[in-house]
Amino acid sequence: MPSSLPTPTPYRYELALELIDAGGAYVCHQTGPEIKASRLALRAWSGAKQVGELPAEAMSPWRDRPKAENRKLFERMKAGRYAEGEAVLRMRGDLRSDNSSLWDPAAYRVLFHAHPRTGTEWCIYPTYDYTHCIVDSLEQVSHSLCTLEFEGRQAVDGPYYWLLQQLKLYKPTTWEYSRLNITHCVMSKRKLKHLVLHGHVEGWDDPRLVSLDGLRRRGFSAAVINKFCEVIGVTRSKMTARIQLLEQIARQELDATAPRRFVVLRPLKVTLTGMPEGGKVMEAANHPKEEGMGSRSLVLRHTVYIEADDFRETDDPKYFGLAPGKEVGLLGAGVNITCTGVEKDASGAVVGLIASVDLARLNKPKGHLHWVDASEAVPAEVRLYGVLFTPEDVEGTAKTAGAEAEAEEEEEGEEEAAAAAEAAEPAWLKLLNPDSLVVEHALMEPALRAACGPASGHSRPTFQFQRTGYFCVDDSSSLERPVFNRVVALKEDKTK
Repeated sequence: MPSSLPTPTPYRYELALELIDAGGAYVCHQTGPEIKASRLALRAWSGAKQVGELPAEAMSPWRDRPKAENRKLFERMKAGRYAEGEAVLRMRGDLRSDNSSLWDPAAYRVLFHAHPRTGTEWCIYPTYDYTHCIVDSLEQVSHSLCTLEFEGRQAVDGPYYWLLQQLKLYKPTTWEYSRLNITHCVMSKRKLKHLVLHGHVEGWDDPRLVSLDGLRRRGFSAAVINKFCEVIGVTRSKMTARIQLLEQIARQELDATAPRRFVVLRPLKVTLTGMPEGGKVMEAANHPKEEGMGSRSLVLRHTVYIEADDFRETDDPKYFGLAPGKEVGLLGAGVNITCTGVEKDASGAVVGLIASVDLARLNKPKGHLHWVDASEAVPAEVRLYGVLFTPEDVEGTAKTAGAEAEAEEEEEGEEEAAAAAEAAEPAWLKLLNPDSLVVEHALMEPALRAACGPASGHSRPTFQFQRTGYFCVDDSSSLERPVFNRVVALKEDKTK
């Protein structure tokens, strides 16, 4: 919530110059490993409860540079006169503090990368420790909320309040709470970045990620996410929410709002004998409980497609699909069919069926199958998304030296952490679910085509593919090439 305080006019770069002029920042040329070594020396000195002068190896040799020289060197950083890692602006904090977050954290780094908004205008970029408190202050935030891993940074003796005090800026109130963990997911920005940059997922909006863009593209609405947050609540205790809870909330919402459609994910052709010449035309409700959603016309002719999984050559009393000599109903068509023949290719695989039609429905079969008429079927790509990681507790399962080192580096500082993240292949990547994305080349009823244009903004058409699950239109979809993402299956898998 913003306060009633006036907005200060200087911004981050100008404030960095003010900090240098006040003696609160200096340009350092230590490398990442050298900074880490000095921090370890300082940690050893501090842990031994030493008094007196700090050891020389515990601080940067450039810490006591004159203010004018620091200002000149920082301007050279801005002008692109230093390579990446050759110079960094560090805050001149308190090396004797019990809070290691105040041990001269980085403020600006050289980075020759184009910015999404400013392009190549800048080649120096501020760090989190420098930016967070300043932006909160300039935007007049009354309460800044963060997760507990930032508690040390936002403590009374941390860099958040230290920097605002040095710059004489308004100080917001900071609150911390436990970070939400979700089963089968990673929540660390550094891990998410690794997944994106190394091509393990499609991008930041990959529907398997729990980023807001990923959740939106997956088909989770704002109402679903808000309800999920309401149910799990806020706490300072460590917590992990089950991904199945989010899916169940989505399932409840979509059951009431999603129109029904017929889509066959793995098509198996069935030739019908005994159908009238013109076929059969029928009206199918768009929703069984909501008359206001209307209906659409379906046509059943001589050839249809059913799910390949809905046929077995050997029947079973507990199986309600189609088998040789067995009768089932076609959903919404008001007819029964009986398998009278099986067509196979040279390898013995089933490629088609022949079935007789009972228009009078003399029997009441236990099984009813969804179907798509072959003459009107529209090809579509359907993406079946599952959990991204196989184990529920990804962090706990990946307790390796590499994972523990990463946690340590996160405390040490951004430069060292970034270097560690780019080192060896993380052990937690071995836990990726190889079946987290399965692509099916499906056939859908023609009534779906009109909704298959590119999804825009927060609104994307969502449907229940009958007997299959809930699906939404993907960003890459078009009228010529429909693409759907599975939001959730119709029911939770009881084996999970």
